[in-house]
Amino acid sequence: MSALAETLPASPESIFDPELDAARTTVIDGLLKRGFPLMQFPPELEREFRQAGLEARRVHILKSGFISLLVFNVFLVADYLMLPDVFALALVLRLLVFTPLALLFLWAFAGGRIRLFQQVSPSGLELISMGSGLAAAALLTFILCISSSPLAYLYHIGFMVVITYGNIVQRLRFWYAVAFSLILLALHVVGIYALPSFPDRMVLPLVSMVLSSAAFTLTANYALENDDRRRFLLTERERGLIRSLTQTQVRLRELSRVDELTGLYNRRHFETSVQQLWQRASFGRTPLAIFMIDVDHFKMFNDHYGHPAGDACLKQVCQVFKQTLNGQGVIVARYGGEEFIAAIPNLDEAATLALAEQVRAQVERCQIPHARSTTSSVVTASLGVAWCEARPGMKVEHLMSLADGALYDAKHQGRNRVCSQST
Repeated sequence: MSALAETLPASPESIFDPELDAARTTVIDGLLKRGFPLMQFPPELEREFRQAGLEARRVHILKSGFISLLVFNVFLVADYLMLPDVFALALVLRLLVFTPLALLFLWAFAGGRIRLFQQVSPSGLELISMGSGLAAAALLTFILCISSSPLAYLYHIGFMVVITYGNIVQRLRFWYAVAFSLILLALHVVGIYALPSFPDRMVLPLVSMVLSSAAFTLTANYALENDDRRRFLLTERERGLIRSLTQTQVRLRELSRVDELTGLYNRRHFETSVQQLWQRASFGRTPLAIFMIDVDHFKMFNDHYGHPAGDACLKQVCQVFKQTLNGQGVIVARYGGEEFIAAIPNLDEAATLALAEQVRAQVERCQIPHARSTTSSVVTASLGVAWCEARPGMKVEHLMSLADGALYDAKHQGRNRVCSQST
């Protein structure tokens, strides 16, 4: 069979799970209504939230990283004014150690030049952001510990800057921001006790300032992440509604071309699609066959067993068609009450007749009892087959007419058989 586009219709339920989507929408609506004070969604939604903002997070870290590195080196002015005794060392550490390493890191991170940075997880990005701020804070603490300047205690204001960097500039996720702030507060306390000349009267004011800075920036960080999460939920809810509407439209469109009882295409869709199939075949001068299939004595089956049994019979017979005529490019449709039609491309005449005989045999093999049939004790089918090598100037309607004539021959020769005509 050739790889043509038309196949048996797929079940819409296999594409879209309305129950799953409705459950997801219910969870989102609940979160929007109740809020999420702990800054955490259910596991699957949390994973989607973090993945959705991953690329934007990478870009933000890069941009803010370069800007923050510039500000970091501007603080050499503070080193010169407050810690003149260690200014030379600070100059070396900032410009010749920290800055080159930071630039190398940002260069590698930007281009994914190191395998570790090619597929960084959301948690990995947060740890990278935390690491950059903690490295700056560790450098600040080290300079404080070795300085004997009487103004060294004022240098602790730098911790406020680093906290602002992590919580507001880098916008760490809230719980990472909390951990980051606690570590900086610990470094701040270490710096106080490591400085012998630290004035006792300045301990409380400076600790209060750093604590206030942490509290205020964490409050802002919390509000920013809350907004991010709410926007994500609103976007996902909107996508869910659009997805539901789209699938409803697909379902309606599918119903307009599919027979509801059998799941096969209907006559209207077949007549449109077979024209397209014929155009392809005639352009390439490739074979095309038409099967006309009739369930033998089906009216008597309905009269004897009732319409529900008749519907069940047709469904079972159509399963045979779906399983046997399942190649790509094949179009199978319900053409009338118990009459069906199929278009089969790219089979030679012998293979076409063999396939038709296989369909007939498989229907008989279903062993559906038929007490009123004058042909057999079970349900059977008659097939009319028309085959040709398509070429310009011919019409597919002629091939369909030949298949109809072949079906007439099969019925009048005793049914439960295959008859064929070719051009």
